[in-house]
Amino acid sequence: MPRWKRLGLALALAFACVAGGGGVSAEEHGTRVAIIEMARIIDQSSAVHSIRAQGEAKRQEFQVFNRQEAERLGAVRDELERQQTLLAPAALEERQRQFNAELQEADRQAKARVDGLQRAIQMGELRFREALDTVVAEVAEGRGFDLVLPVQEALFAAAEFDLTDLVIERLNEAYPEIELTFDES
Repeated sequence: MPRWKRLGLALALAFACVAGGGGVSAEEHGTRVAIIEMARIIDQSSAVHSIRAQGEAKRQEFQVFNRQEAERLGAVRDELERQQTLLAPAALEERQRQFNAELQEADRQAKARVDGLQRAIQMGELRFREALDTVVAEVAEGRGFDLVLPVQEALFAAAEFDLTDLVIERLNEAYPEIELTFDES
C-alpha cells in the first residue's frame, strides 16, 4: 500500500475514533496496525552506537589537534614577544600580521572541522532513518501489518502488535554499522 494511502487510512481511522466511531473502522478495511518503541530501537541499535562512537572518536581527534595547534601558536606568540626588542618596527609589524593571520586560519579550520563533524553525524542519522524505514516496512509487510505507529501514539496495544524486538533484531543484522563520511578538506 503506498505511503500516502496508509497516511490517509490512518487519518480516517483516527478521525473515526475521535468522532465516536461513526466513520470507518480498521476492521471494515481489514487494516492491521502495529507499534514500535522508537526510544528502545535507538538505544539498542548497533548502527546508532556506531554513529555515536565514530563521532566521539573524531571529536577527540579534533581536540588533540586543536590542543597541539594552540601550543604551537602559543610558542610562536612567545617567540614574537621575545623578538619585540630585537626587530625593527616594520619587521615586527609584519610578523605580528602573519601571526594574526595564522590565528584566524586556525580558528577557521577548527570551525570547519566542527561543522564537518556535525554534517557527517547528520548524514549518518539520515542514513539510519532510511535504514529504519526500510526495515520497519519489511517487517510490517512480512507480518501482514498495514500501518506502524510509534507506541506513544497508541492508547493501548496488545503485545502481539509490538514489532520493536523484531525491528531491532533485523536492523542490527542488516545495518550493524553506519559509516560516517568526513570531509577532510
